[in-house]
Amino acid sequence: MKLFLIFVISCSLCFMFCAKSKNVPPPQAPSSEGLGQVMTHRVALGETWQSLSRDFYGDESRARELAQDNGSDLSRAPREGSAIRVLLTAREVDAVKAKLEAARVYNAGLDLASGGSYAEAALKFEEAVKLNPHFPDASFNLAIAYQKLGYQTKAIAILRDLLVVSPGSTDYLYALGASLFDSGDLGAARRTFSDVLDKDPTNRKALFSFGVACEKTGKPDEARSAFERYIQLDPQGEWADSARSHLESLRSRR
Repeated sequence: MKLFLIFVISCSLCFMFCAKSKNVPPPQAPSSEGLGQVMTHRVALGETWQSLSRDFYGDESRARELAQDNGSDLSRAPREGSAIRVLLTAREVDAVKAKLEAARVYNAGLDLASGGSYAEAALKFEEAVKLNPHFPDASFNLAIAYQKLGYQTKAIAILRDLLVVSPGSTDYLYALGASLFDSGDLGAARRTFSDVLDKDPTNRKALFSFGVACEKTGKPDEARSAFERYIQLDPQGEWADSARSHLESLRSRR
């Protein structure tokens, strides 16, 4: 699964666009076998019996069954490039086809987003979510596309829903803080960035953003501390010069 990050500086705050391409090689057409059907799937890098079970059945607990159907067990990971058989009911075949189509549409959205075509990308992510409602990467990137387009209320709603399911995700939490900041709710943004730092004290983008939010909400001591910590963590980083400028301005006001 490919991962790339795009960072944009806006209003002295770092906003994140994160996109993960969904690597779901299309299986061969299903063939009849008894009362069910069989799909043949070529194993991709990093796939496990658990991840395959989740992708095809929506249930990791069937990983042992899937491994046994292929003459293996959970102690032996499927070999990259090998072909495995996946037994499916007719209903499961339809669900898998919808997931594969959602992945195809989602990847097209990533290509559009990487080129800055956020409106078109949002349409693709919306379509992917309709095809597969349990597709958090598509929902997340839809929120980020809305964020880029200035639709912060929509982005905030999606991100809060994602955090209900994955409360430990600092990516979701940071993105929520960025949308809250851009919507003008600076106090809530500051608290959200603080929550990110509670989970990950060395999160550089959250630390920088927390400093900006503190500065803008009249908390200069906290802002100075945040920028100092940022510079200590990443003295040559992408926002180090900006952090020094903020820090110099704050110190001059004392």
